[in-house]
Amino acid sequence: MKKIKRYLPVVALVIIVALIVIRLIGNKEKIDTQLKAMTEYSSVIPVEVAKPVIGSADIVISENGVVRSGGEITILSETSGKALFVTGRAGDGVVAGSTLLKVESDVLENQVILARQSMENAERDYKRYTNLAVGDAITQQQLEGAKVALLNARANYIALNKQLENTKVISPVNGVVSARFVEKGDIVMPGNKLFTLIDKSKMALVIKLPEASLKYVPKGSRASVTIDALNGNKITGVVRSIGVSADMAGRYDVEISIPANDNRIREGLNGNAEFIVKGERNGMILPRKAITGSINDASVFVVKGDSVVVKRIRAGYLNEKDMVVYEGLSEEDQVVLSGQINLTAGTKVKILKR
Repeated sequence: MKKIKRYLPVVALVIIVALIVIRLIGNKEKIDTQLKAMTEYSSVIPVEVAKPVIGSADIVISENGVVRSGGEITILSETSGKALFVTGRAGDGVVAGSTLLKVESDVLENQVILARQSMENAERDYKRYTNLAVGDAITQQQLEGAKVALLNARANYIALNKQLENTKVISPVNGVVSARFVEKGDIVMPGNKLFTLIDKSKMALVIKLPEASLKYVPKGSRASVTIDALNGNKITGVVRSIGVSADMAGRYDVEISIPANDNRIREGLNGNAEFIVKGERNGMILPRKAITGSINDASVFVVKGDSVVVKRIRAGYLNEKDMVVYEGLSEEDQVVLSGQINLTAGTKVKILKR
């Protein structure tokens, strides 16, 4: 009896250890099962899919840009004198033929009057000498002298009259004053800078387009232009030039001439140009975000069963959001729209409900 009592603690300890081992083995099997389920779940990638839509679509090309002036004119003084009249501050509109500046001209006006009188006298003398020469009343040398005097008188009158005209500075274009460098009372000299004008007839919205878009917007194409400063009002512009070289991003400058009847249109304003090419594309329309690679070397992931396969396609540009697929897909293909970064051929996927 004493021996049995002696071994009871040992037996109890053995039983406790056995129970712990059995519990640990059960927990390990449960953990392994959970880990296996988590591994299987993490290998399934959730994706969003869409089927191609068959139809004809307009190509819509929309791009933001900046208003630029194709013609900035600097007006220099061609006379000297005191400025008696000056108009046109920076930002003011000007009309072709309007007077921007008037320089004192009293002396020149009197000189022009005298020059005109001298020219008229020379004309009368030459006419008289010509009649006399018919009857040999004067020598040929005297006739030539009268002719030279007439030519000199005309040249003097023309030169002085031009100087008088230069005392008025006339705007050569319909435009906007970009800068003014003279004030009333200033003494101006020949060569002084007076004004800088922006020719409104040459205003343009400059946008940048990728090569794929250029064939749809040749020179002369019409665009619907929106200038931010004009509160969303649309105006019609016409493509006047296309750059011959691309920038680092592979995009080309496209200049769209715009009418600048509104004085609020000026260089540096932001705007948008939209081109619509009616019914240009027929085929399967698909969002551009579905493609991997470039549109010229495109492929897509298509769901087959519970995984994906890669299909190469031949596609064309439609607009900033969509493309047209000509070859490589069927109407029933479920094309992956999102999650491609985690996919390779054969990856297990789960389609997200929309």
